[in-house]
Amino acid sequence: MPAYGRYGARRASEAQNPLAVLKERLKTGNLGGVYLFSGNERFLLDYYVGEIKKTALKGDQNGLNLVQFEGKPEIEKLIDACDTFPVFSDRKVVLVKNSNLLAPRRKASGKHEEEAGDDEGPEEANQEETAAGTRDQETLRQYIPCMPGTTCLVMVEENVDKRSGLYRTITQHGLHIHLDHLGEDELVKWVIKGFRQSRKNIHPDAARYLVAISDPDMYSLRNEIFKIIQYTGDRQNVTVEDIRAAATVTVKSVIFDLMDAVAERNRTKALSYLDDMLSLREPEQKILAMISKQTGEMLKLRLLMDRHAGQNEISSFFAGKHPYALKKLSEQAVRSDTAFLAGFLKKCAEADYAWKTGKMSPRLSLEMLLNSL
Repeated sequence: MPAYGRYGARRASEAQNPLAVLKERLKTGNLGGVYLFSGNERFLLDYYVGEIKKTALKGDQNGLNLVQFEGKPEIEKLIDACDTFPVFSDRKVVLVKNSNLLAPRRKASGKHEEEAGDDEGPEEANQEETAAGTRDQETLRQYIPCMPGTTCLVMVEENVDKRSGLYRTITQHGLHIHLDHLGEDELVKWVIKGFRQSRKNIHPDAARYLVAISDPDMYSLRNEIFKIIQYTGDRQNVTVEDIRAAATVTVKSVIFDLMDAVAERNRTKALSYLDDMLSLREPEQKILAMISKQTGEMLKLRLLMDRHAGQNEISSFFAGKHPYALKKLSEQAVRSDTAFLAGFLKKCAEADYAWKTGKMSPRLSLEMLLNSL
C-alpha cells in the first residue's frame, strides 16, 4: 500500500469562503484533498469540477490519472482508486457523482439517526441496505484523513446531510462548495461579460430583460446568448428588440407584453398575447392567476404613486421583486389610473368565479376578461 500524505492536517480557515479557497488552489495548483460539490447550478458545478481536472491533470483528462464513479460505488474500489499513485504525473483525480453516500438515511424501524436511510422495499432488505450504506460511510470517513496527498477526491452530490460524520470529516479535511443559482445582479453581470467576450455590447437594461424572461440556470442563459449573437451577426450592439426576436419565448416574457397591452387597454394585442401563452401550454387557470396578481400589484403601485410615495417606501412594498419586473410595473402603472385598475381587478375575480362555478370554460372566461378592455 502506498504511503499516505498529510494534506488533511491543515484545515482551511472557517472564516474563508470555500469557493475563494478553491479558486486560490486552482491558481497555485495545490489541489490535493477532498472536494464536495452540491447545489442546483449545474453550469458552475461542471465548470469548477472541470477546472480541478484541467489543473490537476494538466491536459491529460482522459488518461490513467482520472478515475470516475457514477452512482453508488463499491467502497473498496473507491479507496483503492484513491490509494493508487498517479502515473507520470503529480496528481490524480477520483471523481464520484451521485454516490448517495451523504444523503440522509433512516432505519426501517422509523427511528431517525445521524446517517440513517429511507430506502423502499421489504424491511429485511431495507435494513441490510441501510447497514451497508452506514458501513460504507464509516469506512470512507475513517479513510479520508490518511488519503495520499497526490489524490484529488471530487464528490458531486444532490443530497447532503450536514449532520453525518462523513460530512464533518470532509469539511474538516477538505472543502464543501455549494453552488445554487446566482442572484439576478450576478447573472446580469455574467450576461454582459458573455456578450463582451464575443465583442458585442449590451445595455444593462437589456441584460436585465434577458435574465428576467429566462430560466435562472446559466446553461439556459448561455444558450440564449449564443442565439442572440448569431441573430445579430456583425452588428455590435444588442438591444431589447434583438432579445425579443431571437430569445426563446417564455411565459415570463409574454406576461410582460400582455400586461403592457392591459395598461394600454389594447384588447387586440392582449388577446394575441393570450394565444401565445396558451401555445406554450400554460394552464388557463394559471394565466388568470398571473393576470390577477400583476393587476393587483399594478394597482398597489398606482395608489402609492397617487399619494407621492418615495422610492424607498415603494421598494419596501415590492421587496424581492426583480428590478426589471419592477421597472416594467412602474411603466405600466404610469399609463393606467386607479379606477381602471380597480375595475379590471374586480373583473378578474368575476372571471375566476365564472369558471370555478362552471358558468364558463377557463379559456372563455379569459377571453371575455380581455375583451372587456
